[in-house]
Amino acid sequence: MIRVLTGLVLAVAMAVPAAAADRKIKDFFGAYLGHGSEEPVGTTGASETHRQTRFSQVIIKSAADNGFTIEWSTLKLKDDDIPSEADTKTHVETFRATGKPNVFQDVTPPEPGLIQDTSWAVINGDTLSIVKVAVAADGNYFVSHYDRTLSKEGMEARFTRFENSHVVRAVKLHLLKGPAEVN
Repeated sequence: MIRVLTGLVLAVAMAVPAAAADRKIKDFFGAYLGHGSEEPVGTTGASETHRQTRFSQVIIKSAADNGFTIEWSTLKLKDDDIPSEADTKTHVETFRATGKPNVFQDVTPPEPGLIQDTSWAVINGDTLSIVKVAVAADGNYFVSHYDRTLSKEGMEARFTRFENSHVVRAVKLHLLKGPAEVN
């Protein structure tokens, strides 16, 4: 069942028409830095939910096989007023080009403890989307969806995480573009 789901997801991603992809991956290369906040999800109203501030850095650079590597770090403050404690996470993924224009396959080793972990990237217009699907041993599934849209100043980023079809986290960030060259 998991292989069928993974195959179906990849087939849909690779069926994206080339005409929809105006940009090339090199247009996204660079370093981006900015901040945003977590958005309320579920039935709780915005006034009842604390919008946690997040700071983020995204670095996108060239990789082998006409691919790219993306590294992103996020800093979440535990207390927005006086930062006494922070949670920092960094992730790195590498993608290689597929036979379809502007569609990339993840070549990063899977996370331990998951039965299935697959990820791909696709460019549609000004947006680089990365989708990651993971299936746990108990059959529960998790989908992380990242949209990084180029803007005049840099990039608008949106992250949405689903657990078994329920949105559990949504974050919006505004990132400014830094140096043109990234090592």
